[in-house]
Amino acid sequence: MLPRIITKLVGWAVAVFYDVERAGPKVGAGPVLVVANHPNALVDPLIIFHTAGRATRPLAKAPLFEQALLGTVLKGLGGLPVYRKQDDPQLMHLNDRTFDAAIAALQEGGAVQMYPEGQSHSEPALAPLRTGAARIALLAEDRAGWTLGLRVQPVGLTYTRKHLFRGTVIAVFGDPIEVGDYQSDYATEERAAARRLTESIRDRLEKLTLNFDEESDRELVDVAERLYAREKGLARPRERAAMAQRLPRMQRFAEGLRWLRAEDPEALEGLRHSVTRYLRLLTLFGARDGDVPRRYPLTPVLVYALRQIVMLALVFPAAIAGALVWGAPFLFTRWAAPRFRPELDQIATYKVSIGIVTFPSWLAAIVAVTWLVAGTTTSLTAAIILPILGLAAVAWRDRQATVREDVRVFFRARRRSQSTDRLAELRARLVAEFDDVAERWRVDRTV
Repeated sequence: MLPRIITKLVGWAVAVFYDVERAGPKVGAGPVLVVANHPNALVDPLIIFHTAGRATRPLAKAPLFEQALLGTVLKGLGGLPVYRKQDDPQLMHLNDRTFDAAIAALQEGGAVQMYPEGQSHSEPALAPLRTGAARIALLAEDRAGWTLGLRVQPVGLTYTRKHLFRGTVIAVFGDPIEVGDYQSDYATEERAAARRLTESIRDRLEKLTLNFDEESDRELVDVAERLYAREKGLARPRERAAMAQRLPRMQRFAEGLRWLRAEDPEALEGLRHSVTRYLRLLTLFGARDGDVPRRYPLTPVLVYALRQIVMLALVFPAAIAGALVWGAPFLFTRWAAPRFRPELDQIATYKVSIGIVTFPSWLAAIVAVTWLVAGTTTSLTAAIILPILGLAAVAWRDRQATVREDVRVFFRARRRSQSTDRLAELRARLVAEFDDVAERWRVDRTV
């Protein structure tokens, strides 16, 4: 029960910190080795806990188990320590014990999660994969006489603004790999079988994630996909499309960009210049998400304004109460996390970890004081209502930020009608260039 309770709690915490999306098949019953890319430190397993649909024992670097907070959480989740050479080369022999524990969990029908890249990072593409996950999977099947039915389930994690509160993340679950398919390879050459399975895992993860040659490509693809989707009618101008809709298009743009860099770098630089110019124009309108409509019809504007005013007004009292109640732990968490000087891929981990302690402690303190002052019934009522007020504050914050941006874009577009026309013309020209590149790419692949 303890791992399930902790999984629910940390999953709830990460779902408050991020706007979480999920796509792909569920993690089925029976033994499953979940493998994922690793862009966001300890937050990555929390996302898996929240989206997998079943408990998954994490493997994590050994030093984390020595920390008071993180170590307690990992141990409660049935975590298994991985001893890395860069941490302490004299302890690496203990990995045999970790391998045995992971294999035993799989043979008992459990689910284990691993990160074959070996370390968290903020690089624009997948790091080289290590063979540890493949070796565990193959060894587990071999020890069971190849009757275990073990599957390797790849999961691609893609974040936007991963270090910020209310950033977004999508966990894309891919089709599982049947480890039994590698039995003959394993019988012939164990290392070659591990390498082949690792290559299969990498191929699956690359298809489930966004990968770029350069970090600057990320913004280029993001803006290009946004303007393309609006021009082609795949999304409305001010719509915040879900990552589940955007990700396949962004992956396609990333592939095309990689081809263009190899075949026609001059054309790529020209395209990059045009997209940068388009982004500057968008910035003038204050459009962080979505795009700028060429015209604003009166009726949709009035309907949108009325709907948003009503919804914001209805939630406002609860949101204000929630902000007053939870303001102190929120500000403390935001203040405390930078004091650890974390790397970019660790910032969210510190924020979430501090929050997991701070917010429940704050709630416990309020409930205790309420119990002393007003009795059991009032304290129980507070324990139920206060978290709801906090969620109302988060929901109101998200909605008012969206409405505020939409209003800003609306008034600036009204004042700068010539700029909106220029933006629309540039958008049309860029989409025509994208289509031309896509056609050249298609022809090149068929030759």
